Amino acid sequence: MKKKKWLYIGLLIILIVPIIFLYQSFNGNPLTKYMSKSAVKRYLSENYPEHEYHIRKDVYNFKISGYSYEVVQIGSEENYEFEVTGLIKPTVTYDGIYYANLDMPLIEKLQEQAAAELTTLLQEPIPELTNLSVQLEVLKGTYDEATNWHKDLKIEKPLYIHMTMDVAELTKEDVLTAAKTAQKILNDEGYSYSRVSLNGNMFDLAADKDNPGYVKYAVGFEPNTNIALKQIEDF
Repeated sequence: MKKKKWLYIGLLIILIVPIIFLYQSFNGNPLTKYMSKSAVKRYLSENYPEHEYHIRKDVYNFKISGYSYEVVQIGSEENYEFEVTGLIKPTVTYDGIYYANLDMPLIEKLQEQAAAELTTLLQEPIPELTNLSVQLEVLKGTYDEATNWHKDLKIEKPLYIHMTMDVAELTKEDVLTAAKTAQKILNDEGYSYSRVSLNGNMFDLAADKDNPGYVKYAVGFEPNTNIALKQIEDF
């Protein structure tokens, strides 16, 4: 009789645990909900102490395995989205106030100028370079619209750089050499960047000249990454 009892208990556990896990995957749980909301309140008080905010809406977002919040500045009709992820230590991973205050016209101008400067710097040592783009962030009021790019400009975060190469006649080893070359030049010239992503593309000569082709090799690196051949993905 005892064996049957323990067998039933075991079967119940086997059935219930996956259901609980599935429920939490789509709905979260009261503890993480409380901790996540507390994280948002703390973040707002630390980063935006000059205003008061009200959390109007909170929902579990299974796509990010965390919570999405609608935050309203008291005395204003502006709504801001916030996202919090992390089970043990919930952390704000998306700040709608920050992104709403980015100076997009100036950012677009500076990104274009920075990309042109870096293309000029890297084109000769990496002749297969076909495209280079830059992502950077500047808050409204930091600089006036006449400001031009230079590498010592104080921006909110280090540059994110994306490079594309024509690898029709290159090997994986050649891509490794190009990545190391780009890293060394950027470091030697004193650029502040968080990461570089480099795609080696195959281009169809018969296709439109603006066709990006398809990715054959890909590698990403940071300033201190010891780039190795095994890090280069081959598609």
